[in-house]
Amino acid sequence: MRISSTQIFDIANDSISESNQAIAKTQAQLSTGQRVLTPSDDPVASTKILEIEQNLAKLDQYGKNIDIAENNLSQEESTLSSVSNLLQRVREIAVQAGNTATYTSSEYAALASEVDSRIDELMNLLNTRNVGGGYIFAGYTGGDKPFVGDAQSGFEFTGTDGQVNIKISDSTQVATSDSGKAIFVDIPAAQNSFNTSESSANTSSPAAQVSVGQVVDQSAYDDFYPEDMIITFKDDTSVVPVGKNFTITERSTGNVIPGFQNMPYVSGQEIQVNGLSFNITGTPTSGSGAADGDQFFVESSPNQDVLTTLARFSDAMKQVDGTQESKDFVAQIVADTLDNINNAQTSILETTAELGARLNTLESTKELHINTDLVSREIMSELRDLDYAEAASRLASQTLVLEAAQATFVRVSQLTLFSRL
Repeated sequence: MRISSTQIFDIANDSISESNQAIAKTQAQLSTGQRVLTPSDDPVASTKILEIEQNLAKLDQYGKNIDIAENNLSQEESTLSSVSNLLQRVREIAVQAGNTATYTSSEYAALASEVDSRIDELMNLLNTRNVGGGYIFAGYTGGDKPFVGDAQSGFEFTGTDGQVNIKISDSTQVATSDSGKAIFVDIPAAQNSFNTSESSANTSSPAAQVSVGQVVDQSAYDDFYPEDMIITFKDDTSVVPVGKNFTITERSTGNVIPGFQNMPYVSGQEIQVNGLSFNITGTPTSGSGAADGDQFFVESSPNQDVLTTLARFSDAMKQVDGTQESKDFVAQIVADTLDNINNAQTSILETTAELGARLNTLESTKELHINTDLVSREIMSELRDLDYAEAASRLASQTLVLEAAQATFVRVSQLTLFSRL
């Protein structure tokens, strides 16, 4: 069979090209340390490597989530510890305040001043932010300050009941926050309690406010409990002389509380009704004709938030005027305050225990991820990593093949009929 010069050239060129490609691939493997550079190198191994890489990426994200959760929960744990220490100090003040036989009104005023400072400190703690800027006790929202108000306007929780959850494995989520409502608001009260608030439909500007208030006659309030009351401002012409006035009604029946129809209004003046005492400040919007004006609510509750407990304790001490009646009243408030603080501490301890359980879950899950990551990388190494000794030997062999092909091509290309004459 005749073989033309062109065929000889093509065969030699293909051989040299294949050798060059083989050498280039081996050199690339040596430079990267990887046996599998493209899926075609080993389709089965490539598929497995891709799967492992995806799992490792998930583990990396889970690791970051665990770090976020640990930071948030550790901060919450630290904040709860600070709140507990603060309440312990208020407990000590309450024990001191129970010494009604020797304490004077000025000494009670000094104790009340410290409690007021503790209220401000507690408010700051309850509105603590995490490193991401979210409020740790705001529930699942985290974006808005959860605790607002003061002793005069009343305290309000504006957060949510839920929690922020973060995924730390394919099958596990962990709560990274808690609702301040569950920890600091829904605390069983020592005795039947109440909350005050303004209607969201009120139109006075600046807004008139209703104080936290106080139970001044527990027996009278227990007889009225659990009924709620509504304070409604009526038309100024309802009284003589003309002026702002309010009527107090039972919420469930709409019946007017005896003695509280069209009562003249004086800003800051004490209102005592059914064993409760509170005041309204500001300039509420009056009613017009049959239309009602601003409204304020007094709602019964078996619970009492921790801020209100401290505010009512402080208020009771400020009312001590040296009379036995005022001292008897503060003695009762001291007893209630101690019980309420104990209940608040119980709530904090329960939450702290839950935090500990979550932190343990994070720790064990992190350890599992570390072990899984290690095993996965070992498997991927076996599938992808290069045997350097074998590759070096192969490169030497491929180089010899290339050199032989090149030498053969040179000799063959120089053969002509003229060289045989």
